Amino acid sequence: MDAIITVSGNLGADVEFHQGDGFSKASFRIACTPRLRRGQDWVDGHTTWLNVECSNRIADNVRDSLTKGDPVVVTGRLRTRVWESQGTKHERMVIEASSIGHDLSRGTTQFTRNPVRVDADEDEDTEQRLAS
Repeated sequence: MDAIITVSGNLGADVEFHQGDGFSKASFRIACTPRLRRGQDWVDGHTTWLNVECSNRIADNVRDSLTKGDPVVVTGRLRTRVWESQGTKHERMVIEASSIGHDLSRGTTQFTRNPVRVDADEDEDTEQRLAS
């Protein structure tokens, strides 16, 4: 069973983008900081940092649309990435994004529609390559 989540936060840095062999991938980190009421004041709560990855069309659009500090809403599958480096096993949680957009509760944006694409199965194939 997949863990599908939706989070909102701010990009902590500019998007990292990689492309090759007809495959593009973008990744970024978002900071999720709740606002808490303390007496008469509002204060920032503890910040949670989340890693986000996306591929192909979403990656291309993220590269062209998002920059450090932008407020975003991300929906996707929560995954654990595991790797080994110098004999030490590492893991981190990643959101494999299926939908990303500016958080319109925090500002406005302009939308430009992409041209229709014939190869609709490409994104599904790419998701399988990302998971491996």
